[in-house]
Amino acid sequence: MNRAGSLCDRASVALLVGGAALTAALYARLPATMPVHFGLDGRADGFAPKIVGAWLLLVIAAALWPFVRFGARLLPVGARERYERSPVALAALMTTAFLVGIQLCVLSASLRDGTFGRGFSLLLAVFWFALALIYPKVRRNPFLGVRVRWTLASDENWARTHRFAGQCCVAGALVALVGAAVGSVALSISAIIVSGLVPVGFSFWMARREGRVR
Repeated sequence: MNRAGSLCDRASVALLVGGAALTAALYARLPATMPVHFGLDGRADGFAPKIVGAWLLLVIAAALWPFVRFGARLLPVGARERYERSPVALAALMTTAFLVGIQLCVLSASLRDGTFGRGFSLLLAVFWFALALIYPKVRRNPFLGVRVRWTLASDENWARTHRFAGQCCVAGALVALVGAAVGSVALSISAIIVSGLVPVGFSFWMARREGRVR
C-alpha cells in the first residue's frame, strides 16, 4: 500500500469515527422521530425512529468503505489489476466523506427546521467536482465509474466516456453551486442527475458508431 492510499484510509476511518462521535454526543438532543428523506424543496418528507435516523447513514458508510476500498478481491485477475490501478483509496475516501457529510446535514435538519438547505447543495457540488478529478484515472471495472454495458465491453469506450464524464461532472457541479447560492435544492439535484446520465448516452453513441450496437 502506497503512502497516499494509507493517508486516504486513515482519513476515511477518522471521518467515520468522528461522525459516530458527533452523533453520539448529540443523540440525547435529537427528536424521537428523525427525517430520513427530503423532497426536492429540501424539506423532510420521510421519517424514522431516532435509533434508525441517527445511525443509518453511518452504518451504510462503514459498510460501503471496505467494499469500495477492497472490492478488488472479489474480481477475477484481469479486472482486479485494473481496479487496483484506479484511485480506489481516494474514491473510498470521497464516498465516506460524502455520506458523513449527508449525516451532518441530517443532524442539522433534525435539530433545526427540518430542511437540508444550502449545505446539501454545496456538498453535492464538492463531491461532483471530486468525481471529475478521478474519473479519467479510473480503469475499466464493474464497481467504480460509469458501469454500463458499452463501457464495460471496451477499454476505449470506457476511457473516452470517463474523460467526457469528468467534464460533465464539472458542469453539473457548477450548476449545483448556483443552486446552493440561490437556495434551490431542486436545481442542484437536477444538475447532478442530468450530468450523471449524459455520459451513459455518450457511451451508447460511441458503441453504436463503432458498430457494437444497432
